[in-house]
Amino acid sequence: MKYKKYITEKLNRVPNEFELHLFSATYSEHCGYLHSRQLLKELPRENAIYYNENAGGIKIGRHAILFKMESHNHPCAVEPFNGAATGIGGIVRDVLAMNARPIALCNSLKFGDNKRIIEGVIDGISNYGNSIGVPTVSTEVLYNKAFTENPLVNVTCIGIAKYDDILTSNKARAGLKLMLVGSATMKDGMGGASFASKKLSDEKKEDKLSIQIANPFMKKKLIEACLEIFSQKLVASCQDCGAAGILSSTSEVAFKSNTGIDIDLDKIHTGDNSIKDFEIMLSETQERMLFAVQENSIPAISEILKKYELEYSVIGTVIDKKNYIVRRGNKILADIPVDILVTPPDVPLDFTEGRLSATNIISINNKSIFERYDHTVGNRTELQPDENPQFNILRIWEENCDLGIYTFSATVKNTYSAIIDAAKFLKSNGIKPLGITNCLNFTNPEIPPTMFEFRKTILDIKKACEEIQIPVCSGNVSFYNESSNSKIINMPTFTIIGVR
Repeated sequence: MKYKKYITEKLNRVPNEFELHLFSATYSEHCGYLHSRQLLKELPRENAIYYNENAGGIKIGRHAILFKMESHNHPCAVEPFNGAATGIGGIVRDVLAMNARPIALCNSLKFGDNKRIIEGVIDGISNYGNSIGVPTVSTEVLYNKAFTENPLVNVTCIGIAKYDDILTSNKARAGLKLMLVGSATMKDGMGGASFASKKLSDEKKEDKLSIQIANPFMKKKLIEACLEIFSQKLVASCQDCGAAGILSSTSEVAFKSNTGIDIDLDKIHTGDNSIKDFEIMLSETQERMLFAVQENSIPAISEILKKYELEYSVIGTVIDKKNYIVRRGNKILADIPVDILVTPPDVPLDFTEGRLSATNIISINNKSIFERYDHTVGNRTELQPDENPQFNILRIWEENCDLGIYTFSATVKNTYSAIIDAAKFLKSNGIKPLGITNCLNFTNPEIPPTMFEFRKTILDIKKACEEIQIPVCSGNVSFYNESSNSKIINMPTFTIIGVR
């Protein structure tokens, strides 16, 4: 591992093999935001709520609209159907973890000349979204041959919550029990965080173990069970199991809550007797959530989960000591200070300038795509997608207002003007822009001029949003979108929302 010397110095000892597996995930680009975390601090956040949580948003009266955009670019290049479907599953979990009911999905897709990828991605999105009963209300599809081997699949989930009932991941306190709820942990999605932090291999069969398997019907049960449990105030803190699975969810709860974690692998419900200890920690098996709860709340939670036929296990405890401890019964496998585990070293950033070239990107939105999505389930959708599939309006009857939603992309060259034009478009429809989310899709950040273009994009987002007076509420960065034969056009993608 490239950071072994750094870790040894921090720990004042040589890490064991199991611990190195943990660091390989938390020090990956996908989890650690190595090349972007400093620049992301430039983005305007005023009037955003919970922008440091699973999903940020805006407050509307007594409610909050929580929303976030995510990427599943690498998985969709290898296994289009499950890659796209689990992208939807993952972004829904981010909203659900905050006690918000998902009410809408949006997607921005960039394709080239690979029919297998196009059909697989669209089928994955429609199958998953339709099955969980969340409408897909905003769709952008673009074409350029640069996306033939490396598609961009960005998805947004929008949810609504009572503001005073929002759950966060930073309220875990010593003595609380950790409950892992949902699917049994398997080997699917193994090493997904590291997989998304490198360019695709020439032999994509090697990457298939990094793709999660979608289970939308399990997700529907998980959504309803979680919302019922949350409504009874039975959970103190919640985190979804996303990239790096149990490792990332538990370490994030510990770090944000300024506590420690003690986990016993013997307690975790698994679905594969051959699964190794490090695989349990890093598996990205879908449809799992982590709760921090009072011990006396477990029986009531158990009864609700039983009703929805969902498994759970009590896997550990929140502790005062700020260490991340993993054991097998009495055998300690890892004992690491939390801050060392989740804080990767700074990396050198090369801002060597490059020339911004013009690109010919064609819109291919058509009925054969968006008609495969259920856009009306939930009875909030006001517009048909025929006229402008990127734009829709949802009725927010809880606050007697309408929510405008517009999904769009930009090149590095026109990021500022694209955001300004999107805000003008909302205003022309009587909607006041209130917030934006993004996914920043770029190539290898270690090779110029990627970081030059990334920094320019950040500064243009900042300039445009400050001019419109809206915050960046949430977002995601996706680097290494390239393979040996090709690389993408660097493209930031956005969903902007507002009310009337």
